[in-house]
Amino acid sequence: MEGGARAWLEPVADEAHEGHRIVLNLTIATVFERAIARSRLTFLVSLLVPLTLLYGATASWHLHDFDVLTNIVSAWHLGNTGSPVLPGYEHLARPPFEGFMGSFMEAPGGTVSKYPPGAALLAAPLYALTPGDLALETIANAARPDLETEIPWPPVWPSTLVAVLATALAMSLLGLTFLEQGTVREAWMATWVAALGTSAWSVASDALFMHGPAMLWIALGVYLSSRQRYWGSGLAFGAAVLTRPHTAVIPAAVGLGLGAYGRRMTPIVRVGLASSLGVLALLTYNGLTFGRWSVLGGYGAVFAEKLVTPETRSFLDNLLGGLFDPFQGFLVLSPFLLLLVPGLWPAWRRSDPWVRGAAIGGLIYLLLQFKMNRYNPANATLYRYPLEALTASAPLWFAAYRYWLKARWQRRGWRLLFKVAVLLAIGAQGMAIWLF
Repeated sequence: MEGGARAWLEPVADEAHEGHRIVLNLTIATVFERAIARSRLTFLVSLLVPLTLLYGATASWHLHDFDVLTNIVSAWHLGNTGSPVLPGYEHLARPPFEGFMGSFMEAPGGTVSKYPPGAALLAAPLYALTPGDLALETIANAARPDLETEIPWPPVWPSTLVAVLATALAMSLLGLTFLEQGTVREAWMATWVAALGTSAWSVASDALFMHGPAMLWIALGVYLSSRQRYWGSGLAFGAAVLTRPHTAVIPAAVGLGLGAYGRRMTPIVRVGLASSLGVLALLTYNGLTFGRWSVLGGYGAVFAEKLVTPETRSFLDNLLGGLFDPFQGFLVLSPFLLLLVPGLWPAWRRSDPWVRGAAIGGLIYLLLQFKMNRYNPANATLYRYPLEALTASAPLWFAAYRYWLKARWQRRGWRLLFKVAVLLAIGAQGMAIWLF
């Protein structure tokens, strides 16, 4: 009788222990949720601090991509000399080094970066505050081991720190935007999925590409538009234009979308005027630096010609590759997005106009990117070019989860599939950091 009673009581005890554990976990989760929900600033900090630490721990504090070299050199000179002219790099703008060691070109005033100035300008203040001397270093391109040369070498760490902070803040601002749409728990968890399950982690936070700074300004612009802070939203979008010129389509779509929905000119005028300051700044910089008062700057007419050409084969190849290439397709490397695609239409129907406008702007940006440029399957990183579009459209993806996938959450298969897709995305990004 005693043995039978013990056998009967043991499952009861196990169930009680499990119940206590669940209650304890729920209590901890509730306390944490209440703590981060105290204010928007508290919520922002709860994301920004751990993301900065994680990104900083996994970032490349050394040069590993020559696109980054161009921004580092420009940032050092802008911070220490106040000039975009880069003496000592003239040979990198000429064969055989041209195109293999950064993106430098000859301009009327001397050698300069081909890139828009936004990313370098964001890092320039830190280089001004922590001036490090240039030291001659020998560099070589792994793809062309026969090419080896000496250049004046600036410190790398300030640029990496800016990339880490810009990307962490961009993701945290997306979290604030999600908070305008859903619960604290949903917004907080969605931010971590976006921060670790996309190339925001393995690319934008890793080094000073143009993507991290552009994502920061886009995320800020979208968040401020959700709060009806149209002047501030436009200024943030203008800074994005100074970093990636074709992001200009995003404030245009946001302003027009808000204005058309509410039948008001206020959002159109305020977002349009404020963002046009970024366009004006870019025109001025290009005119003074390249002698051409256009948004193309150092890119010349190549991208414009690709944009207007009627040829569609390469465009479709770029589009399909950018979506589904095993090493560059963002729907493959972030497969949780693929599960959200069926929910985009229900999300669209139930979302606010600022969500729709930002998503349209992001889509147009992505189409422009793949029309003017290639998705580049030879990149030594995972996908890069869709990052700005994903940042702008992130609120719509979040809405797709809330209005479509969440309704199927009680079905064990959907819940398990989505969790596996998120883990696969995070694993792919982590593997890329480890490999590259």
